Amino acid sequence: MTLPHLLRYQVPVFVWMLAIFTLSSIPTIPVIKFPISPDKLGHAGIYFVLCMLWKRALFRQDRISFFQKHALALSFFLTAAHGILDEVYQMSVPGRSAEVFDALADAAGAGLFILWQWWKMRRGEQKNLGSGSF
Repeated sequence: MTLPHLLRYQVPVFVWMLAIFTLSSIPTIPVIKFPISPDKLGHAGIYFVLCMLWKRALFRQDRISFFQKHALALSFFLTAAHGILDEVYQMSVPGRSAEVFDALADAAGAGLFILWQWWKMRRGEQKNLGSGSF
């Protein structure tokens, strides 16, 4: 794996996780109450992108064929696990707490990415769920 390949496909997922960690480290974030909280939509959007980056990184690596073959499923599980661990981490941040619904919103964002990929495959835009142009 060359350095440009590493920088293009593997590093972005870790930069995005670092950004999530940084946001999670902010002691107080204002909460806005709506039927569907903008906070939950934000969680879903952030974790949609994380799932996309994981899938891309796993599929584009060339060392472990299992990761390529199962990139979509692995990306969902890694993203959902990161969401759970992020909530656990927030318990140690003053002014923050762990919320089950935040972890569910994270998993929902990852699930939306999976559904989007499935929809693209069904439309014939991809030959298989592992490939992609992003």
